[in-house]
Amino acid sequence: MLTGEEYINICALRSRGLSIAAIARILGRDRKTVSSYLCGKRTVGVRSSDRDEFRRFVPYCRQRLQDDAHFQASALYAEIVDLGYTGGYSTFTRALRTHQLRPRCPLCQRPPRGRPVRQDDAEEVRFRWFVFSGAPADWGSTQACILVGRLIHSQRWSAALAEQIDPGHLADSVDRILRQFGGTGWRWRFDRTPAVHCQDDGELATALGKVAKHYGVVAELVPPGRDADDDVIGRALAHWWQTIHADTGLLEAQESLERLTRLMETRRASARGGCTAPAAAVLLDLPHDPYPARISVTRTVSAGSMVSYRGNLYAVPRHLHGHTVQVRRRVGDPLLTIATPRGRVIVQHSLAPDGAGLTVIGHRHGISLERPLPVPRPACHSKMYSPPSAEALAAAQALRQDDRQEDGLGRVSECDQSVGSALTARSDRGNHVA
Repeated sequence: MLTGEEYINICALRSRGLSIAAIARILGRDRKTVSSYLCGKRTVGVRSSDRDEFRRFVPYCRQRLQDDAHFQASALYAEIVDLGYTGGYSTFTRALRTHQLRPRCPLCQRPPRGRPVRQDDAEEVRFRWFVFSGAPADWGSTQACILVGRLIHSQRWSAALAEQIDPGHLADSVDRILRQFGGTGWRWRFDRTPAVHCQDDGELATALGKVAKHYGVVAELVPPGRDADDDVIGRALAHWWQTIHADTGLLEAQESLERLTRLMETRRASARGGCTAPAAAVLLDLPHDPYPARISVTRTVSAGSMVSYRGNLYAVPRHLHGHTVQVRRRVGDPLLTIATPRGRVIVQHSLAPDGAGLTVIGHRHGISLERPLPVPRPACHSKMYSPPSAEALAAAQALRQDDRQEDGLGRVSECDQSVGSALTARSDRGNHVA
């Protein structure tokens, strides 16, 4: 709506020979608004009644869209114009969005993902790294990195072993911990490690943000400080690390680590005695597939032309013994690739289970770029024109009766007859197409 001063300015600029587009740019208004005031379609100080005019047609539009959620807006606009609507098409579509008349098709709607509602009983997960030196030689690394995930409300915790702290191992360890929990909290809290935050600006790393988006959660950094529960878990892990010997396998160590978590949970429950245990917090469902993070570690080919990785041996050509290679894999992918430090692929093996002690000799020299096709969703075939239902015709008849009452007519006018014939012809065409 324009004020009187703006209308005077518009008239003055128009008298100087300026175009409507130029006037709209000078005053910062829409060209259609300027044109409507200059042509006399709108009055200064009076708001447009397009929205109030559309309210009469809301029942009819709602019924038509409930009958067919994919009914085209252009076809619906043509129908209500036949019923007496005088607004423009853009005003009509804006009114459809404002009144939220179009329902969502259950077959076309994707499952909800993203941030859940923040509730007091919603669970949160606290992640922290613990690093111990002197790992067994079979593990392929001189240190053992343990990622501990702790549920804040229910006080449960779990841990996963990793060779190093990088985005790939972080994503893999997070998924294993969450699978043990059977769900995830709506928010993750991490310490400030290089794999989690950027050193330059101190913000959350982009890779971790993508992982959080895959699981539909929020990832945040916690301020530096000590936590009593983390100190208890750290002392328990230190005592557990002393039980790891030079001949302990990676899978055996992971199993003993899981037994430690169950033992501490049992002791906490017994120490609680008759006290009421904390109520189980809400856990969100996990996606079917883990985040496809890339994991890369460095290995030295043994004298037998073997490369060790997570408790298994993988064969490479004999002339590579003593050389340094890169072992690469993607989380969730059943293949493992061995490449040179510069990235040239040497061989590709089928990934063996962790800690199985297998020797994989057969390999493939080619790399398969094919990925399993996504599972198709049920198709929605309600895209064709559908004639008005009985309820929609009743709503149209109510609109005609309102028009007759406003005109003071006791019989059907020629306009009503033309509208009825137009809807009947459109219905006949829809039935013929169907």
